[in-house]
Amino acid sequence: MSRHHQQQQQQQQQQHRTTLRLTDNVVEVKSKFEAEYRRFALKRNGPGGFTAFYRLLQTIHRIPGVDVLLGYADVQGDLLPINNDDNFYKAVSLANPLLRIIITKRGKTMREGPREDMEKI
Repeated sequence: MSRHHQQQQQQQQQQHRTTLRLTDNVVEVKSKFEAEYRRFALKRNGPGGFTAFYRLLQTIHRIPGVDVLLGYADVQGDLLPINNDDNFYKAVSLANPLLRIIITKRGKTMREGPREDMEKI
């Protein structure tokens, strides 16, 4: 791939990200599982709830079948669980502009250093 083509792709991706940030009905999500980070956009009023979001994260992080816990950083930086539709919708509604998600394997406590994890994202 030529350098010019790579630059064009980067510009298009940046324009796409900028457009998403300007759209009120889209939330930018940054998720972390172990040492892997992923970014993607999510419609605030899109179909699905907690279960669909859980499966989406498993797919994006390529961990299907791995039993995980989800947490998000609230506006004060506290790590709160996402384990049902109510928590999921609250997390999405409070995301401004970014929803930071920490994914941990079930059995590991989310209190083993979430502050440090949240500061990294």
